[in-house]
Amino acid sequence: MLKKCLDSHGSVISSILILCVLCLGINCCAAQTVFLPDENELLDEISFASFHFFWENTHPDSGLVKDTNVSKVCSVASLGFGLAALPVGVERGYVPHSAAKLRAVKALKTLKKSNAQHDGVYCHFIDMATGNVTKKGYESIASSIDTALMVAGALVAGEYFGEPVKSLAEDIYARVNWAGFTNPENGQVYMAWRADDPSQMNGSGIFDKQTWDWYTDETLLIVLLGQGAPRKTHRLKPETMTNFARPVGRYKNGKPYVYSYPGTLFTYMFAQCFYDFREMGDDPMGVDWFENTTRAVIANRDWCRDNAKTYSSYGQNRWGITAGSGPGNKYVVPGHPPRGATEDQGKHGTLHPYGVGMSVPFLPADSVKALHEMRHLKVDGKPIWRSVESGGYGFLDGFNIDENWVSDHVIGIAQGPMLLMIENARSGLVWELMMKNKHVKTGVRRAGFKGAVVN
Repeated sequence: MLKKCLDSHGSVISSILILCVLCLGINCCAAQTVFLPDENELLDEISFASFHFFWENTHPDSGLVKDTNVSKVCSVASLGFGLAALPVGVERGYVPHSAAKLRAVKALKTLKKSNAQHDGVYCHFIDMATGNVTKKGYESIASSIDTALMVAGALVAGEYFGEPVKSLAEDIYARVNWAGFTNPENGQVYMAWRADDPSQMNGSGIFDKQTWDWYTDETLLIVLLGQGAPRKTHRLKPETMTNFARPVGRYKNGKPYVYSYPGTLFTYMFAQCFYDFREMGDDPMGVDWFENTTRAVIANRDWCRDNAKTYSSYGQNRWGITAGSGPGNKYVVPGHPPRGATEDQGKHGTLHPYGVGMSVPFLPADSVKALHEMRHLKVDGKPIWRSVESGGYGFLDGFNIDENWVSDHVIGIAQGPMLLMIENARSGLVWELMMKNKHVKTGVRRAGFKGAVVN
């Protein structure tokens, strides 16, 4: 049936035919992956190290989390992953429940007082100590995706710790005017709003032209949260679940899937960190997004294997192309076909270990093998792993063997997805907490999903 839904080239199909594109070949269930003892030992080592990035890079008074190990500002997205990481840290015995809960309370109280937001949508970067607009030199736009990641993490923490974390999280969620961030011409959500004066976020400004008009898991995350907004006046309309581009393709003879514009792995993962799409069923156009991401992961793995002779960083157990630091610590967004972009958006040959770390729920055996190989990999004698005991946080952000380069950076929006997805594969903890929230259930139902989780 899948083949009947595609043209002979596996290219973009009409929105009508997309109803049958992702009929399930796999019957996913809620049971978690069972790992062998040595695999669990490796995953725990990675989780422990990743968690400590957030634990050790949090401001003691504000509770806010650094963007990277070398930055001086808080990334709201990194904070979202850090908030969701707190339950993992407690359940794994890394930190006490009381200390983790206090961190969540501090962070959310800081956000409530912050002036670095417009209509409830927060700036990408905020001041570490105060949560307010950063000094000149840092990005100060209200960002819908960074806010969505923060809200998702806050909701997870709220469900785990209870009061007052739950009320603080839901109050911040309720303030976000998703409807006000919608382009009236096409009904799509804007990516960002720019103030005329960055220090006056509630003053005059303008929306950037870009909207979330193409499938990416970022789009899914924004739409699902926007559908479930606690204040009905702030909710997105149900059609925002279907009004973005959904091109379908395949890599070689692999199974077809809806692909993102850059074709980089994180664009298939961010909503999956929080929402349990295994339990949500098909969306209104018949797509199972868990299966879709699984197919994208397989394509990523196969593309790397096929190009291992061209790029030394790739191999049988070295794959997971995604965005992050590149040579010279320049941010790169490499991708591979199928994708919408035709230009080279990033340096091929650069790998980021969190790519396979995020992939554990979708392709557990191959992902763990890749993590094991990268855990012990050295590039020109320099390891890409630095233990907590030696002052590191596990994997450094990226490496490129052809250029004898290893990043010195550790990035919150890389460590976070890896930590959450490994935990979801092992216990389902983050998924379970997210799907308990009544507003999340409302959003899933309004977006048109039919699975058991909406009941």
